[in-house]
Amino acid sequence: MSRRMFLMTTTMAGITTGAMLGGRAFAASGVLTAAQQGTLLRMLQDIYPHPDLLQLSHYEAIAATVLKNAEADAEAAKALTDGLGKIEEQAQALFGTAYTDITDPDTREGLLRHFQNEGFFQTVRWTAYFGIYDNKDVWPLFGYEGSSVEHGGYIDRGFSDITFVPQGPSLEERMAAVQG
Repeated sequence: MSRRMFLMTTTMAGITTGAMLGGRAFAASGVLTAAQQGTLLRMLQDIYPHPDLLQLSHYEAIAATVLKNAEADAEAAKALTDGLGKIEEQAQALFGTAYTDITDPDTREGLLRHFQNEGFFQTVRWTAYFGIYDNKDVWPLFGYEGSSVEHGGYIDRGFSDITFVPQGPSLEERMAAVQG
Protein backbone atom coordinates (compact mmCIF):
# COMPACT_ATOMS: atom_id res chain seq x y z
CA MET A 1 0.00 0.00 0.00
CA SER A 2 1.37 3.40 -0.95
CA ARG A 3 1.73 6.21 1.56
CA ARG A 4 -0.97 8.23 -0.24
CA MET A 5 -3.44 5.32 -0.14
CA PHE A 6 -2.68 4.72 3.55
CA LEU A 7 -3.34 8.38 4.39
CA MET A 8 -6.57 8.47 2.40
CA THR A 9 -7.80 5.24 4.00
CA THR A 10 -7.03 6.33 7.57
CA THR A 11 -8.51 9.78 6.98
CA MET A 12 -11.76 8.31 5.68
CA ALA A 13 -11.86 5.88 8.60
CA GLY A 14 -11.44 8.80 11.02
CA ILE A 15 -14.17 10.84 9.34
CA THR A 16 -16.55 7.89 9.30
CA THR A 17 -15.85 7.05 12.95
CA GLY A 18 -16.34 10.67 13.95
CA ALA A 19 -19.66 10.81 12.13
CA MET A 20 -20.85 7.60 13.76
CA LEU A 21 -19.75 8.65 17.24
CA GLY A 22 -20.97 12.26 16.99
CA GLY A 23 -23.52 12.08 19.80
CA ARG A 24 -21.55 9.58 21.88
CA ALA A 25 -18.43 11.76 21.80
CA PHE A 26 -20.54 14.63 23.07
CA ALA A 27 -22.02 12.48 25.84
CA ALA A 28 -18.62 11.22 27.00
CA SER A 29 -17.43 14.58 28.34
CA GLY A 30 -16.47 14.84 32.01
CA VAL A 31 -16.89 18.62 32.27
CA LEU A 32 -20.69 18.77 32.38
CA THR A 33 -23.42 16.70 33.96
CA ALA A 34 -26.05 15.12 31.71
CA ALA A 35 -28.50 17.91 32.62
CA GLN A 36 -25.93 20.59 31.77
CA GLN A 37 -25.19 18.85 28.47
CA GLY A 38 -28.89 18.98 27.66
CA THR A 39 -28.98 22.67 28.55
CA LEU A 40 -25.98 23.36 26.34
CA LEU A 41 -27.51 21.46 23.42
CA ARG A 42 -30.86 23.27 23.76
CA MET A 43 -29.00 26.59 24.12
CA LEU A 44 -27.15 25.98 20.85
CA GLN A 45 -30.41 25.17 19.10
CA ASP A 46 -32.01 28.32 20.49
CA ILE A 47 -29.12 30.61 19.56
CA TYR A 48 -29.03 29.37 15.96
CA PRO A 49 -32.43 27.78 15.27
CA HIS A 50 -32.45 25.93 11.96
CA PRO A 51 -34.87 23.06 12.71
CA ASP A 52 -35.69 22.44 9.05
CA LEU A 53 -32.07 22.45 7.90
CA LEU A 54 -29.78 21.15 10.63
CA GLN A 55 -29.97 17.79 12.30
CA LEU A 56 -29.34 17.14 15.97
CA SER A 57 -25.94 15.69 15.07
CA HIS A 58 -24.80 19.09 13.77
CA TYR A 59 -25.60 20.70 17.12
CA GLU A 60 -24.03 17.79 19.00
CA ALA A 61 -20.80 18.28 17.05
CA ILE A 62 -20.74 21.94 18.07
CA ALA A 63 -21.45 21.01 21.69
CA ALA A 64 -18.57 18.52 21.54
CA THR A 65 -16.30 21.35 20.34
CA VAL A 66 -17.45 23.59 23.20
CA LEU A 67 -16.74 20.78 25.66
CA LYS A 68 -13.36 19.99 24.14
CA ASN A 69 -12.37 23.64 24.54
CA ALA A 70 -13.63 23.62 28.13
CA GLU A 71 -11.68 20.45 28.91
CA ALA A 72 -8.51 22.14 27.68
CA ASP A 73 -8.99 25.26 29.82
CA ALA A 74 -10.08 25.06 33.48
CA GLU A 75 -11.17 28.71 33.52
CA ALA A 76 -13.36 28.19 30.45
CA ALA A 77 -14.82 25.04 32.01
CA LYS A 78 -15.72 26.93 35.19
CA ALA A 79 -17.27 29.79 33.18
CA LEU A 80 -19.31 27.30 31.15
CA THR A 81 -20.58 25.33 34.13
CA ASP A 82 -21.34 28.51 36.10
CA GLY A 83 -23.12 30.06 33.11
CA LEU A 84 -25.25 27.00 32.47
CA GLY A 85 -26.05 26.93 36.18
CA LYS A 86 -27.22 30.56 36.00
CA ILE A 87 -29.49 29.73 33.07
CA GLU A 88 -31.04 26.87 35.05
CA GLU A 89 -31.44 29.07 38.15
CA GLN A 90 -33.15 31.79 36.10
CA ALA A 91 -35.45 29.25 34.43
CA GLN A 92 -36.43 27.84 37.84
CA ALA A 93 -36.94 31.31 39.32
CA LEU A 94 -39.06 32.64 36.43
CA PHE A 95 -40.92 29.55 35.22
CA GLY A 96 -40.50 26.92 37.94
CA THR A 97 -39.01 24.43 35.50
CA ALA A 98 -35.72 23.46 33.89
CA TYR A 99 -34.58 25.43 30.86
CA THR A 100 -34.88 22.36 28.63
CA ASP A 101 -38.48 21.82 29.76
CA ILE A 102 -39.65 25.25 28.60
CA THR A 103 -41.65 24.47 25.47
CA ASP A 104 -42.00 27.95 23.95
CA PRO A 105 -38.91 28.90 21.88
CA ASP A 106 -39.60 32.62 22.33
CA THR A 107 -39.62 32.20 26.10
CA ARG A 108 -36.30 30.35 25.99
CA GLU A 109 -34.86 33.06 23.74
CA GLY A 110 -36.01 35.74 26.18
CA LEU A 111 -34.34 33.85 28.99
CA LEU A 112 -31.07 33.60 27.05
CA ARG A 113 -31.13 37.34 26.35
CA HIS A 114 -30.43 37.87 30.07
CA PHE A 115 -27.03 36.25 29.52
CA GLN A 116 -26.15 37.34 26.00
CA ASN A 117 -23.39 39.74 27.08
CA GLU A 118 -21.63 37.32 29.41
CA GLY A 119 -18.36 35.69 28.45
CA PHE A 120 -19.53 32.08 28.56
CA PHE A 121 -22.49 32.92 26.30
CA GLN A 122 -20.27 34.68 23.76
CA THR A 123 -17.88 31.73 23.78
CA VAL A 124 -20.71 29.30 23.06
CA ARG A 125 -22.25 31.68 20.52
CA TRP A 126 -19.09 32.17 18.46
CA THR A 127 -18.18 28.49 18.61
CA ALA A 128 -21.65 27.72 17.26
CA TYR A 129 -21.41 30.46 14.65
CA PHE A 130 -18.23 29.06 13.16
CA GLY A 131 -19.40 25.48 13.67
CA ILE A 132 -22.45 26.14 11.52
CA TYR A 133 -21.63 28.84 9.00
CA ASP A 134 -17.97 27.99 8.43
CA ASN A 135 -18.73 24.29 7.95
CA LYS A 136 -18.49 23.28 4.29
CA ASP A 137 -20.61 20.19 4.98
CA VAL A 138 -23.50 22.42 6.10
CA TRP A 139 -23.31 24.97 3.27
CA PRO A 140 -25.42 22.94 0.81
CA LEU A 141 -28.20 22.71 3.40
CA PHE A 142 -28.42 26.51 3.28
CA GLY A 143 -28.19 26.61 -0.52
CA TYR A 144 -24.70 28.10 -0.53
CA GLU A 145 -22.49 26.60 -3.21
CA GLY A 146 -19.24 27.92 -1.79
CA SER A 147 -16.69 30.24 -3.28
CA SER A 148 -17.07 31.07 -6.96
CA VAL A 149 -13.65 32.59 -7.52
CA GLU A 150 -12.18 29.32 -8.69
CA HIS A 151 -15.13 28.86 -11.09
CA GLY A 152 -14.98 32.26 -12.78
CA GLY A 153 -17.02 34.33 -10.33
CA TYR A 154 -20.72 34.72 -9.62
CA ILE A 155 -21.80 36.13 -12.99
CA ASP A 156 -21.75 32.65 -14.51
CA ARG A 157 -22.40 30.77 -11.27
CA GLY A 158 -25.14 31.78 -8.91
CA PHE A 159 -25.68 35.43 -9.84
CA SER A 160 -29.20 34.95 -11.17
CA ASP A 161 -30.13 31.65 -9.56
CA ILE A 162 -32.84 33.20 -7.41
CA THR A 163 -36.24 31.58 -7.67
CA PHE A 164 -38.33 33.86 -5.47
CA VAL A 165 -38.52 36.74 -8.01
CA PRO A 166 -40.78 36.22 -11.05
CA GLN A 167 -39.11 36.05 -14.45
CA GLY A 168 -39.08 39.48 -16.10
CA PRO A 169 -39.46 40.38 -19.76
CA SER A 170 -36.74 39.35 -22.17
CA LEU A 171 -34.31 41.85 -23.68
CA GLU A 172 -36.23 41.81 -26.95
CA GLU A 173 -39.53 42.57 -25.17
CA ARG A 174 -37.92 45.46 -23.27
CA MET A 175 -36.35 46.89 -26.44
CA ALA A 176 -39.72 46.65 -28.27
CA ALA A 177 -41.42 48.50 -25.40
CA VAL A 178 -38.82 51.29 -25.47
CA GLN A 179 -38.80 51.66 -29.26
CA GLY A 180 -42.57 51.66 -29.13
